[in-house]
Amino acid sequence: MSEKICIKCGNKVDSSVNFCPRCKSQSFKNVNELVKPKGNIIHKLFYTYKDSYFVLSKSKLLAIITFIIFAVSFLQFNVPIIFAIIIAFLIYVIGFSLRRIIDDKRPNKKYFKNNNLGVITDLKHLIGYWQDKYTGEFVLSKTKLISWLVFFLFAFSTSTIKNATLFSVVLTALIFAAPTFGIGYAIHRFITSRPVKEVVEKTEPLLNKAVKVKTPKETKINKDIPDFSKYEKQLKELCTMYEIKENNARKLIEKRFTPPQLTYDRFIKSVDNSTKMFNMHSEAISNILEMASHESEKIDKEINNRLDILKSLVKKMDELVDELVISLNESDDEGNVDTVFGDMDDLIDSVKDY
Repeated sequence: MSEKICIKCGNKVDSSVNFCPRCKSQSFKNVNELVKPKGNIIHKLFYTYKDSYFVLSKSKLLAIITFIIFAVSFLQFNVPIIFAIIIAFLIYVIGFSLRRIIDDKRPNKKYFKNNNLGVITDLKHLIGYWQDKYTGEFVLSKTKLISWLVFFLFAFSTSTIKNATLFSVVLTALIFAAPTFGIGYAIHRFITSRPVKEVVEKTEPLLNKAVKVKTPKETKINKDIPDFSKYEKQLKELCTMYEIKENNARKLIEKRFTPPQLTYDRFIKSVDNSTKMFNMHSEAISNILEMASHESEKIDKEINNRLDILKSLVKKMDELVDELVISLNESDDEGNVDTVFGDMDDLIDSVKDY
């Protein structure tokens, strides 16, 4: 299955999808373009190489900015440029060391895969977005945007002072912007529940043995029937959405109910049954699209009925993920999760003989 990456949020989707199911963006980059390039000056200056991927280096970027600021300031006072180089090198060493000490949880592979989208895009992500450590997805950061606004307001105010240097302008702006960023970040961590962010890739062996979502085969539909192309597109989008939600559900079940608990086995079996049902109706739609030679009311009704079943399964899987996320913070309460699984089993039973 060929894939591509959403440039806006970093979400990985099937190559046939026309919009990102997470952020609705239509801007993508081919996943095959994220391989290691033949070393170039941009990567040597701004990136670090980790897990077979280039990732924008905050330490290198900070060192370069520091060098520029001090170099300009020193030139105003006829101080040798070597001092700017020494200070920038020290900043790089300190940043690199702190990163090694603080970063005790190594990011998921997806984190590295969603970088190296071009230096402009990567800088945009660094300046205005948070990147999730485990999923690699990018989310617009209000804290960063407000901090930048404070920084530029005070930088502009300081620059109007007579004989102000670049160093004094930046330092003054940082004095006010840094606390703004710290407070915003603390508030974000305090009010935001992050159970999903803490789910790591511990379930890959289990997922490999589990029932997998089947990707719709390439159907040779009649291109002269517009509705058939529409149905094919809907089918592929539903399969992509279901696969994402189903994988999240399995990981959350693993975290919430550690095997070999009986509850774990029962819930995983329910997800497996849902996936089997999804695959059965998905394959039935693919067969209809391939074999039908003309459009008719009966065929349209059959396809739409099966698409409605797929949508219902996607919706139930979405509800399940939500309840599992909530239950991670309420360890003694399994009632809502159990109810959703019961509803899912009822849905499967209701369409089993369709």
